[in-house]
Amino acid sequence: MLSEQYLSSVSRPVEFPDWNRFSSLYVDRPDQAWEWMRQTGVLPAALDWVRPEVAEAWCRCFEDYRLPPGTDDWPRKADGADEPGPSVSLELASVWERVRCVFDFLKGAQAALVVADARCRIFRVLDDGLRMAPVAREVLKVGADWREEVLGNNGIGSAAALGTAIAFEGKEHYGARLHALVTAGCPLRNAAGETTALVGLISDRRGSAGALLAFLRMACDGLAAPRSDREGQAAGPCLERCRRAENTLEVPPATPPGEQSLISDAAVEGLLDKALRLQERGIPLLVSGESGTGKEYLVRFAHRLGPRRKGPLVAVNCASIPKDLIESELFGYEAGSFTGARSRGKPGKFLLADGGVLFLDEIGDMSFDLQATLLRVLETGEFVPVGGAKPLRVDVQVVAATNVDLQEAIRQGRFRRDLYYRLNGARLHLPPLRQRPDRSRIVQAVFEQEAAAAGGRRIRLSEEVMALFERHPWPGNLRELRNVIRNALFACSGGVLTVDDLPADFLEEAGQGGASSGPEGWEASRFADGLCLSKVESESIAAAICRCRGNMSQAARVLGIARSTLYKKVSRYGLA
Repeated sequence: MLSEQYLSSVSRPVEFPDWNRFSSLYVDRPDQAWEWMRQTGVLPAALDWVRPEVAEAWCRCFEDYRLPPGTDDWPRKADGADEPGPSVSLELASVWERVRCVFDFLKGAQAALVVADARCRIFRVLDDGLRMAPVAREVLKVGADWREEVLGNNGIGSAAALGTAIAFEGKEHYGARLHALVTAGCPLRNAAGETTALVGLISDRRGSAGALLAFLRMACDGLAAPRSDREGQAAGPCLERCRRAENTLEVPPATPPGEQSLISDAAVEGLLDKALRLQERGIPLLVSGESGTGKEYLVRFAHRLGPRRKGPLVAVNCASIPKDLIESELFGYEAGSFTGARSRGKPGKFLLADGGVLFLDEIGDMSFDLQATLLRVLETGEFVPVGGAKPLRVDVQVVAATNVDLQEAIRQGRFRRDLYYRLNGARLHLPPLRQRPDRSRIVQAVFEQEAAAAGGRRIRLSEEVMALFERHPWPGNLRELRNVIRNALFACSGGVLTVDDLPADFLEEAGQGGASSGPEGWEASRFADGLCLSKVESESIAAAICRCRGNMSQAARVLGIARSTLYKKVSRYGLA
């Protein structure tokens, strides 16, 4: 509690707002919480207005550093603030040289990249179009002190205090001079575990805290101290490639959700290592597996680590493009080749993927007529755009994926046998989630990702929910798992996710399937009733549309598919 002397020094009477009116607001309202502090001079009684990280940081500023709340009009010099600028060492200079490579990925992001020493004094700053007020520009200069006791909580100072990456946005900052900014910070440690430097990202784009923090964590993983030889020998070959790629900072700044959890099993890691070897030789690759098993994650992760990572990865969903347009989409067209064509023509996906990887998803739904053209391209590496006369040659590795039994499609005359053998230079089959021995690790990884995406709430899975997830057969695989967790997090209001927070249709499916009997019992009972994969899919689609009250865009997001794909499946299954 502040002293009476401080309260009496306020020039105008303090107007205490109606607490009942403020407490009716929903949680994570830092603007209202900070205004409460400004008007009352005390911390809000209900700190659940803000994220737990923010509440703890405000308590440190108030109780440990004795900083008056609701303002930043406190003495700038804390203990040691009169010391010279940032300590310069060979290790800090080395960190700066490596961090400068990361800045190339921030072009156009309106963000500043900051490196500070272990005492939170700024060592170097690189700015990319960050528009700041003069009061904020003062703190973003070489030698500025970003400790919590000097500026209040912030990405750099709080990362040093907590020893972990953290981000704050707007009025989540205790001090008013940082309210126009988003600050994120992450500590870097040496082999002995000591913090040697702090890397920060500062932006004025509201709503970017989560993206900046995710990028910063990934970048700092590549800048971390090298692992021991014993750890390197124990790791699988594909993880070693990942570490080498991170250490050279040759990886894109974004990683699709679920990739790290996808390769946690040794068997799947072997598939990824095989995909990398095939990528080096340009051999076509066929990835098979049930819908939602993570085929696209595997392809994207292999591209990110493979020898073609500097080239593009172009993905095409063969099921979502109309049959009369897929040829122009793949091969492009010349100007004036047909009515409605662009005046300058359009490059196709093959040309856009030159030097990289072309990912043909749902290849089993490609029209039979186009399969012959695709076969010629795979054999010769040449194609002719629609309306063109001169063939174009490209260097592309084609990776196809399908959840269809292509052998059965060949017997039914829907897929060419010669194209199957041309695509099947090597086949990688992803097992369904119910057959993965690392299922518990995948569940925990996906839960942490979704919790971070939902605002970084501190929440954990109850033992009952974890046991239910372990027993469930997951017919929708990773896609179903992600959607169930996402919906449950939205419904959860406490710090523990319980069975009551799970979607009703998931609980109904688990109860009807006899969750206690395990995946094998589920399959036996369900398939004994004549249920096949298509029926499971149609029921899931119908349930999603019903839950979204006919909103097809929302239902597509819940299912994790494109809206055009949803309409095709609704038509295929005859759903009203």
